[in-house]
Amino acid sequence: MEYRTRPIDGGESVIFADVQAWAGTPGGIAVWLTTLFALLFGTMLFSVDRRIVLGREAALIALLAAVASASRVLFAALPNVQPVTLLILMIGLHLGARRAAAVAVLTALISNMALGHGPWTFYQAIGWACVGSSAAVLRPLLVNWDGTKVRIGALAILAFIWGFLFDWIVSLSALALYQSFEAFLAFIIAGLIFDAMHAVGNVLFTIWLAPSLHHLLWLHRRHEAGRWFPNLLDETVTREAFIAEADAAAKQLENPLAGIARLDGED
Repeated sequence: MEYRTRPIDGGESVIFADVQAWAGTPGGIAVWLTTLFALLFGTMLFSVDRRIVLGREAALIALLAAVASASRVLFAALPNVQPVTLLILMIGLHLGARRAAAVAVLTALISNMALGHGPWTFYQAIGWACVGSSAAVLRPLLVNWDGTKVRIGALAILAFIWGFLFDWIVSLSALALYQSFEAFLAFIIAGLIFDAMHAVGNVLFTIWLAPSLHHLLWLHRRHEAGRWFPNLLDETVTREAFIAEADAAAKQLENPLAGIARLDGED
């Protein structure tokens, strides 16, 4: 589109009206959304780089991103069926939204090196970051009172919903291609079967993998806290017994010379 400036209504330029009209078209919306998502992507990447401490935490995030990327590439032959959404959900559930966002960004970057980069990379990273953040916010509904058991039903429902929502977020990148809201809506409707496959696949992966992933990540959190006792009650009893024994031993050693008489008979 060619922009020419000509005076209207007191000398104002028509270029602003042209830009405003263009911004409401599918192509304009796609450009603004892609720019916004790219800025959010860069912000997350910068935030992750500044806040993730080098060492064990960085190694953990790199390992989780590598596993998620490998699983996505491994299941690429199956249309829209992949365990990445479940993995990001479990990471957000156990490790928090910040680490889930870090894994989301790295997974989008690494996996698309094999599957192909494009504007959709930003949308995928933001979509997976939202997936992990939702699990972190809804954690009280997804695990039992002490965090030792995951509620498969609630997690499967959330994974099913994100099967559709994630695909619709990524599909926004196609607005620039179709240049028509009607064509974009037809694209969304035509892709519902693939969205349903993603959602059903998420449910199946949840039933299959969620218990094992939950146990591994829960053990990691306990290890970070310096605890290795699976049973909270047994741990509490053991710790209290140890403290009581230590206190008793300390009282006996308060005056090690008590009860010993001097040889010269003096008090």
